[in-house]
Amino acid sequence: MFLTDLPAAARALARGLTTSRALVEAALRRYEETQPTLHAFAWLDADRALRLADDADRSSAARGQIGPLHGVPIGVKDIVDVAGLPAERGSAVFAGRVAERDAALVANLQHAGAIVLGKTITAELAYYHPGPTTNPHDASRTPGGSSMGSAAAVAAGIVPAAVGTQTNGSIIRPAAYCGITGLKPSHDRVPVDGVFPFAPTLDHPGALARTVEGCAWLLAAMCAEPLTDWWAPSDAVPRFAALRTSEWEDAEHAMRARFQADVDRIATLGGPVEWPDPPDGLDDGPAILQTIMAYESARTVALAIAGHEAQVSAVALELFARGAAVPERDYRAALAQRDRLIAEYTRWVAPYDAILTPPAVGEAPSRETTGSPRFCSRWTLLGAPAVTIPTGRGPHGLPLGLQLVGAPGDDRRVIVAAAWVEARIGWRAESVP
Repeated sequence: MFLTDLPAAARALARGLTTSRALVEAALRRYEETQPTLHAFAWLDADRALRLADDADRSSAARGQIGPLHGVPIGVKDIVDVAGLPAERGSAVFAGRVAERDAALVANLQHAGAIVLGKTITAELAYYHPGPTTNPHDASRTPGGSSMGSAAAVAAGIVPAAVGTQTNGSIIRPAAYCGITGLKPSHDRVPVDGVFPFAPTLDHPGALARTVEGCAWLLAAMCAEPLTDWWAPSDAVPRFAALRTSEWEDAEHAMRARFQADVDRIATLGGPVEWPDPPDGLDDGPAILQTIMAYESARTVALAIAGHEAQVSAVALELFARGAAVPERDYRAALAQRDRLIAEYTRWVAPYDAILTPPAVGEAPSRETTGSPRFCSRWTLLGAPAVTIPTGRGPHGLPLGLQLVGAPGDDRRVIVAAAWVEARIGWRAESVP
């Protein structure tokens, strides 16, 4: 279907095989079918979306395609500003807030021709407290957080791609839970101006789509860069390292079995897989991230909600209180540890195209939580590019996947490796309830 795959939708529009209005009308029909139980969107105006689609079709007829995403509907996480649209950040504190200008990445997307169909639900303040979104495969389960609406909207076939953000595990985890592809690029790869800051050292805007290629297309547009900077598929066999990390015993049995099966299949299909010892200090990464995230959020988000603490969840307030108690010297020490670890990891990972590791503890848990980000934390700390692809289902019929991680700054290399894996062992849910 054109709608559910971003590159296919964009190519179909460019070739005159469909129209933007047709894509938006299909998106709106799917929205109407799913929104009562899925709750993927915080805001959506059908008349506005159709008007933008008609404008795109008219301009295409007059001048041809304006950009690579010309006329394609997408979702944007509700911590990312779109001028004139609500931006309430999943919190009662910001109820009624309307963005005055576009975030830089949104301006880039619109310059590429994309249509913002609507604003997708975020967990409260892009942290742990769940929003109303449900998992498209099972409404009693979480879609993950905090980019929950973006992941669910893509998985449910409403939009072919959506913008997410990750400060710990908020792109990779919901993508894994919803059975789609998530791509967290290297830190500072995507502009953050106009994105609600949580922990600036750790904040990463990124992409959710049906395929690795779809994520690459969206990110190229978000950065106003040529697609070739992100997407250059190759038949060359990548070289992989597999890591279980210190969280291995926390993974559910089904996730451990899925991971081992995926690694074995990759090796059988010709992708060399080594099991090296991890670089020194890698397992300290999650604790270092927690120190940095707590300290920075206490000086960004906590200030933004000052005076409105009664409207904020206990789990968020606990983080801000913990961060306020972190001495600056401990924060500076954590930053220095991170820098040393990045240097050590960058040397260690150089021989490999990608590291194979689980993306999550297991299948999506119940909606009372957004799930644990523990299999993402160290990679977010490092600012390393990470991709998750779905590779199968667990015992409850819910998606399980595989995470591939690269060297900081070497996004295209890990994307190429992920596309190689996706083409050979990837699994796609063509439809969801």
